[in-house]
Amino acid sequence: MKDKFFLMHMMPIVRAHIAIFDENGNVKEQLSESREEDLKLYSEIIKKSRKDFPYIILIDTSVVVCVMWNEQEKEFIVIGKTALYSEFENRNHDILECPKDTYTSAIILIWNKLTGKMIGKGDLWTKNIVLDDSVSKFVTENIFEYQENGKLHNPYAQEQREHDSIRRGDIEGLKASINEVYPGEIGKLAENQVRSIKNVAIAVITCASRCAIEGGLNAEKAFSMADGYIMYIEEEVNDPVEIERVVREAEFNYTRDVHDLNRKNIKNPLIHQVKDYIFSHIHEQLMVRNIARYIGVSPNYLSEQFSRFEGVTLKQYIIDEKIKSSEYLLKFTDYSLQEISSFCAFSSQSRFSVYFQRKNGITPAKYRKMYQKGKK
Repeated sequence: MKDKFFLMHMMPIVRAHIAIFDENGNVKEQLSESREEDLKLYSEIIKKSRKDFPYIILIDTSVVVCVMWNEQEKEFIVIGKTALYSEFENRNHDILECPKDTYTSAIILIWNKLTGKMIGKGDLWTKNIVLDDSVSKFVTENIFEYQENGKLHNPYAQEQREHDSIRRGDIEGLKASINEVYPGEIGKLAENQVRSIKNVAIAVITCASRCAIEGGLNAEKAFSMADGYIMYIEEEVNDPVEIERVVREAEFNYTRDVHDLNRKNIKNPLIHQVKDYIFSHIHEQLMVRNIARYIGVSPNYLSEQFSRFEGVTLKQYIIDEKIKSSEYLLKFTDYSLQEISSFCAFSSQSRFSVYFQRKNGITPAKYRKMYQKGKK
């Protein structure tokens, strides 16, 4: 098989055994040793597989096997058991995790190598996942229950006003939309009440993050904030009132960030690119020339544009962002000053202290002490 070299080097990527079978399901060659019972399973899967498209079958929770037909060699390529999520990785049973996006790209690449054909990741999964009538049946019954009981959801117009307030950075408008009184209720998203409230919270925070991005907020920052709020709700909170408080805090923080952006009236997409890059690399040493190379402009042009639109030099903005990151670490973690200085990629702890004191008027140690004292 002429593509054997390619397939051998794909094994560490898909993290699965690869074997070659003939058209009748008999093993021709193993590129890595598979268990006998797995080879029998693959042979049975081949009998049901298609030849015009990669055939992916779910054999256990999030564990898949993929079969591809190589027309030129008249053989099947079987990519063995792979867990698409780490929770279902099982080293004792020789099943390793390959993240779903990585697995998807690998399958598309192998298929292109074998056939010369290009397929999209959406098609790959929609053509391999066939839902029965159970989903439609469940949704239909849920709609029927709402209609039968005369239930109403919260008004869509109210939700639109809430979203629009975040999008415009309108803090007072957000307050007003949240305080609206209306008939109807928030939908039930799980039988367990706390689980349902958490699911609603996830939906609200996700929508708020997208509205903030539409309002001009740095996308990476918006996504990271949403991840943080949602993980906090999932891992740390089970009281419905506390969940509600976290959701409102998220909405207002998004709105304030958009409000601050609007005051600066920044419309230059170059500035957004720079801020995205800095936010994503805040724990690294950030040099103007490296950012300029990434963006594709000269360092002088980048510095001039940034100063013009931000009213502060790019170097100073980088320092300010690193100090802002250190403030959160001082407030909410127990990392030492040396560790925080290192995380924020300052050249030394003394340099970190100089910059911090210049911005806040006190040393990092006093800042932490003051904040912790305020919490007691």
